[in-house]
Amino acid sequence: MKKVLLGLLGIIVIVVSYIAYKELSFSPLKKNNFKKLFKGDNISFDKSYSKDFLGPNVHGDVFEIYEYKMKGVAIDKDYPRITEWENKKITDATVIGKWKNCPIDSQTAALYESSMLKAKNLDDFKYSNSFKKDIINPNNFYSYVYFSESEEYFLLYCTDRQELWYVRLRL
Repeated sequence: MKKVLLGLLGIIVIVVSYIAYKELSFSPLKKNNFKKLFKGDNISFDKSYSKDFLGPNVHGDVFEIYEYKMKGVAIDKDYPRITEWENKKITDATVIGKWKNCPIDSQTAALYESSMLKAKNLDDFKYSNSFKKDIINPNNFYSYVYFSESEEYFLLYCTDRQELWYVRLRL
């Protein structure tokens, strides 16, 4: 009986460890996404931070922020070049913002007026002050994919640190 319980405990530990590893190593952006976002042949990236504001839920709702360390990218104002984003086809109703210098223009501010960039819990992550400074720094660039108020994706590239912030909202 003792061996069965130890075996069962071992299996539980392995399953929990696997789930924790998958959660910690998850990245919504893959290499092919970065090629659609940036000009460059030798693009490399490493996820350095992530924060899930909603936690696990049964509805599949997402409000997350990711930070990536980047190498080999160049900002080109003709990018991003995407036909789908996060497995959803781009339609005529989708608004895609090409890379623009910060701070955010009035059109983008109007799109995000009531949603992710104004969310109160965006202040709850440890890099919120850095993010707020980065978003008004004229040396940085931003882009976005806007499907609706319930599905928005915002990207902020910091040129001096070669970092990309990626904010996802899907309710």
